[in-house]
Amino acid sequence: MEQFDGSAGLRVVFVAALVGGILLSAVGAPVSARPPPHAVCGVCSDTLVDAAAENGVAIDLVESSLSIRIDRSGAGHWTARVTLTGSGIETLQENQSLRDRVVQRVYERGYVAVEEPTSLTTSMNGETLVVEYEVPDMAHQSAGGVYVVDFFYWHGGEARWFYLAADSMTMRGPPGTVVSHAPTDSTPDSDVVTWDGSDQQYDPLGVQSHVVFAPDDGVVSTVATTLGIGVDVAQLKAQDLGAAVAPFALLVAVIALLWRFGYRLAELSRSQLIALVGGPLAAVGLIAATVETLVGVSGPLTEQLGDFLFYLIFVVVGTGAGPALILGGPLVVGQILLARRLLGGEADTTEAMEAVTRLLLWPTATVLAAQWLLFPVAAAGAAGYDTTYGLVSLVLPPLYFLPLAVTRQWGMPLRVALATGLLFSPLLVVFALAPHTGMNLVSVSLVLRYVPWSLVVAAIGVLAYAAGYRLVATERKRGERVG
Repeated sequence: MEQFDGSAGLRVVFVAALVGGILLSAVGAPVSARPPPHAVCGVCSDTLVDAAAENGVAIDLVESSLSIRIDRSGAGHWTARVTLTGSGIETLQENQSLRDRVVQRVYERGYVAVEEPTSLTTSMNGETLVVEYEVPDMAHQSAGGVYVVDFFYWHGGEARWFYLAADSMTMRGPPGTVVSHAPTDSTPDSDVVTWDGSDQQYDPLGVQSHVVFAPDDGVVSTVATTLGIGVDVAQLKAQDLGAAVAPFALLVAVIALLWRFGYRLAELSRSQLIALVGGPLAAVGLIAATVETLVGVSGPLTEQLGDFLFYLIFVVVGTGAGPALILGGPLVVGQILLARRLLGGEADTTEAMEAVTRLLLWPTATVLAAQWLLFPVAAAGAAGYDTTYGLVSLVLPPLYFLPLAVTRQWGMPLRVALATGLLFSPLLVVFALAPHTGMNLVSVSLVLRYVPWSLVVAAIGVLAYAAGYRLVATERKRGERVG
């Protein structure tokens, strides 16, 4: 063991790289471009002023408020009150059809939380415009009798972001309920939640914007609230489960080939191995960039060449391939160096195997297993955490391959767990980075988001598997010579 003590610095570097990679992956993600924010209270925004001007009515906004009442069917009853000023107030007071047309135009222009209000009515109370309407299916009842309001989280097939527009907003639950969960930027009080904001305050409902009303504030209701939000988010994320099919199929094929022909990788030189892995990977990237350029770009050759280079870089940097390559690659290099030091520093094969198992295999397996233990939390969409978890999950899968090669040759039962974890690793990424989070990778295409990532993972993995196979084979020969 004296020889192994000399590798303490290398072990520290490896662990530091692992931790640093995880932390960097959590903060280095590009963010997808988003459309303009939606006004929660459309008639409280300047869109009302513009809609009135289109109809020859001159008004301006003084102050506004919005109240929402959730009934037992889950429908929301919205009431907006907007105090106006300007010469057109009298026109709106006297001409109901014009007033209705102006208000309806607000919702037709879009970028509002409710684009198709039902049972819409308008009235004037002095200088205050009152708009009332209903929004069905704002909430649903979950286990424990809690009402989960997910309207501002995911509604109508898309994730949206908002600004209040109103000076204040309140939401009240069904009769006999109290607030058991509210976003951090709101103020809950008994059975009502209040937001204060302006048109400069974006995302007023926060990343995890669920509001939950429960029968009481007891322990059972607290547990039911957490469960209700988790189930709601998880089932929405499961809608993207199909995105894991292509990476899963690729990893199945790679593992099957490694299982059957892995021993031949050890016979290849380093340049042959790099060509074997890098050639197809480069070809796929070049083809993808070429197709994107030919389809999307027309013009001078120099312009097409510039766009080609952009798309080629984007395939690597702007998708899940970036974190896997930039952070996962160095982590695998650290694995290989550590394994080489461990196998080369022991007196015989038995001691080398024990050192590798104790200081490389089990620590790596523990980190990877921790991913799976935390998976339910990420799948349930813990605010902000699911994105961090997804980015970490882009980085760690290449770490499976070298332990897989070692345990495969030594016939250790751990090889089954490693192979299974690797095969299903796309699930961790897809569930965490499904578009129901506050942050996403640049690409919104499921294919472009995950396929380049899986190709990079497979490429790094083949190199790592070959290195692990070669190290163990070399150690075995050394042990045979010694014996």
